[in-house]
Amino acid sequence: MATENSNKKESDTGGVSARRDEAGSPKIPEADYSSDSQALYDKRFANLGRLITRDLNKPETSRTGYRYTKEQIYTYLDNPARHEKERRSAVVYLYGVSPHFRRLIQYFVGLSDLSYYVSPYKIDPKRANKNTVGRNYRRVLDLMSSMNIETQLAKILTVVLREDVFYGTLWTGSDTVTIQQLPSDYCAISSIEGNVLNVTFNFSFFDTRPALLETYPPEFKKKYTSQYKSKRGGVKWIELDSPTSFAIKCNTDILDYAMPPFSGILREIYDLEDYRQLKLEKTALENYAMVSMELPTDDKGGWGLEYEMAREFWRNLDGVLPDEIGSILTPMKLEKISFERSGAGDRDTIADAEQSLFTAAGVSSLLFNNEKASSNALLLSIKADQAVTYGIVKSIEDAINRYIQAQSFGKNFSVTFIDSSPFNRKEVGDQYLKAAQYGLPTVMMYASSQGLGQSAFDSMNFLENEVLGLKPLLIPLQSSNTMSSEEGKGATDEGGAPTKDVGEVSDSREGNSERE
Repeated sequence: MATENSNKKESDTGGVSARRDEAGSPKIPEADYSSDSQALYDKRFANLGRLITRDLNKPETSRTGYRYTKEQIYTYLDNPARHEKERRSAVVYLYGVSPHFRRLIQYFVGLSDLSYYVSPYKIDPKRANKNTVGRNYRRVLDLMSSMNIETQLAKILTVVLREDVFYGTLWTGSDTVTIQQLPSDYCAISSIEGNVLNVTFNFSFFDTRPALLETYPPEFKKKYTSQYKSKRGGVKWIELDSPTSFAIKCNTDILDYAMPPFSGILREIYDLEDYRQLKLEKTALENYAMVSMELPTDDKGGWGLEYEMAREFWRNLDGVLPDEIGSILTPMKLEKISFERSGAGDRDTIADAEQSLFTAAGVSSLLFNNEKASSNALLLSIKADQAVTYGIVKSIEDAINRYIQAQSFGKNFSVTFIDSSPFNRKEVGDQYLKAAQYGLPTVMMYASSQGLGQSAFDSMNFLENEVLGLKPLLIPLQSSNTMSSEEGKGATDEGGAPTKDVGEVSDSREGNSERE
C-alpha cells in the first residue's frame, strides 16, 4: 500500500491516482483532502443539492441561445475539428426550439429501460466465503440504489445523443452518489483507463467564476490552487482523478473532437423551417383577392360609360370591400397567372421535408407518422435503433464498474445492463423466464427486465411474506385455470388460437385483420 507522502506526490502530478489496497485493486481518491476537512466536504455536497442557477440580485448575464444561419451550419460541418464548440451550441439550441430534433433525441433515450443486475466477478465458488460475499453484495446493491440510475443515466444519454460527449464527476455522500455534469467547452478526453475515457479539465474556467469552486468536488479546488495558480505560465489542462471522473462518448471511433450523432440532419431541420415559411407566405397570399371593374365599350370602341361616373361606381365598391380584397378600374381585361402546382402531381412539401429529415437521421419516419408501415417493419426498425442506444449504455456500464471495483467491497462484483426497452420488454422477459424454467440462474435477470431490481426484489419478498403475510391472504379468483374439471362443468371454450402479439403476426395477416 502506498504511503501518505507517495499519495500526495502522485496527486500533485495531475495524473491518474495509483493508490491501491492490500489486494492490489485501485482505490478512489479519498474525500478528505489535506486542505479540506470532511465537514467542509459535506458542506460542499450540500451546496450541490441546492445549487443556485440564477441570482436575481446580480447583473443579468447572457444565456440566450444563438440561432445560426444555414451557411454557418454548412461551415461547421465541413470543418468538424475546428468548430466543435459552435456545433455543440447549435445542437443545444435546436434541441430547445425544434420539436422534431427534440423528439428524435428523446426517442433514442427511451430505447433503454436502464435495467441492470449485479453479478459476482472473479470469484471461485469453491473457496468464497458466503458471509463475506453476501455482505459485500448488499453494499454494492446499496451503492447502485444511491445512484438513482433511472434518472441520472437518462440525463447522460440525453447529452451524449445530443452533443456526442458527456463529461462528469461524482459526488459521494453517506447515502447518495450524484453525477455532476462538467462544462463541455472546458473538457477534453485525455486517456483511456479500464476501457473508460478520462477527462482533462481546463481550470481557467474558474478564473471568472471563483464562486463555483464551492459547487465542485474538493479535487477541483486543490488542483486549481496547487497546480494551476501556483505555476508560472498556467498549466490550464489538468487530468481529473479516476474513477470519480469520466467521459461517455457516442462516436468512440473519433476521440479528437465531438461530433454530435445527429449533426447530419441540421441541414434538413433548417430546410424544414424554410418550407414552413414558404407555405405560410403562400397561405397568406391566398387569403387576398382583387376585384376588377372593366369599363364597357360600344360597337365603335367608344366608352359606354363616362369616366367620372365609372370612377364614382368604383369608389362606392372600394369603400365596402374588406382590407383583404383590393379593387381596380381598368379599360382592359385581366388574366390570372399562377405558379401553383395542380393535379395529381401536387404534393405536400412539408411532409416530404419531415420524411427526409428522419430518413437523414437513419430512423424510420413512420415511427412518428405511421401511415403505411406494418407493425413488423416498425419492430425491426426499432431494434436497429435500440442497438445505438445500447452501445452508449455499455460505455456507462464500464464507467460504473470501474468505480464499483475501485471500492474494497466491490472488487469482486460487476454491473450488467440489460438490452431491454418498452418495445421488447416482454420478449426479453420471456427469454430469461424460459431459461430459468430449465434451471439456469436467470431469476434476477428476469426480475430486472420487468422493472424489479435486485434490491427491491429481496425487500419486497421480505415485506410481503415476513412483514405483511400477504400470500396466505391472497386467494386467486375462480377461473378455468384454478378450477378442477368437475368444478368447471358448464364452462365454455370459445375455441381459436391465442391472440398473437405485435411482431408475431405476418404483414398479410395484419392487413386482413385491419380490413375485417
